[in-house]
Amino acid sequence: MSRTFFIALVSAVVVVACAPAKPPAAPAADAATQKWAALAKYPDWSGVWEVDWRNEHGPPHREAPKLTPEWQAKADAYHAAQAKGENLQSDAANCVPPGLPGIMTQPYPIKFLYQPNEIVMLIESYMQFRQIWTDGRPHQDDPDPTFYGDSIGHWEGDTLVVDTIGLNPQNRIAPGVGHSDKLHVVERFRRVDPEWLEVTTTLTDPEVLAEPYTTTTY
Repeated sequence: MSRTFFIALVSAVVVVACAPAKPPAAPAADAATQKWAALAKYPDWSGVWEVDWRNEHGPPHREAPKLTPEWQAKADAYHAAQAKGENLQSDAANCVPPGLPGIMTQPYPIKFLYQPNEIVMLIESYMQFRQIWTDGRPHQDDPDPTFYGDSIGHWEGDTLVVDTIGLNPQNRIAPGVGHSDKLHVVERFRRVDPEWLEVTTTLTDPEVLAEPYTTTTY
């Protein structure tokens, strides 16, 4: 190795070794962190909520659903049997959960848990929970029927809109009134003031209901 080449090599090494290091690039915001931060823009429903069974918000406006002729006959027969001492206990007497929509009118606390892709409702009644996907997914093509169905939700301003299908045939729309596999439930949750959450529920089922059935609960 010649002296000239050796000196040049040492100089190159020194130059490389002494070159100032570039400052590290600012790390991009973590996607999960961004999703959690996005939750801050939604209404705050923290705390525990209960159905207004004492009618402090006023008497509920809740009429009986208008049924198709077939189901009206079934409902009439059910109530006639009750008058004779039959059908006095519902499935709840055997600890069967009421499912949707009945679970949302139980006189027990409900709590909302916000997640980046879903909202979970913890319901003290029957120790149940509901899972509402808010990540933009569509309904399943053929969901297995469950007590609370396949629920997807989205926000319209300060209102959470929940769309549910795939409900268990054991669920009841009203005493003595079941439903078909075409039952479709849309709920609109909105905080109307610091103390009250308004829940407007619309049921449609062309085989059971003669027209959409809407109720409002606080």
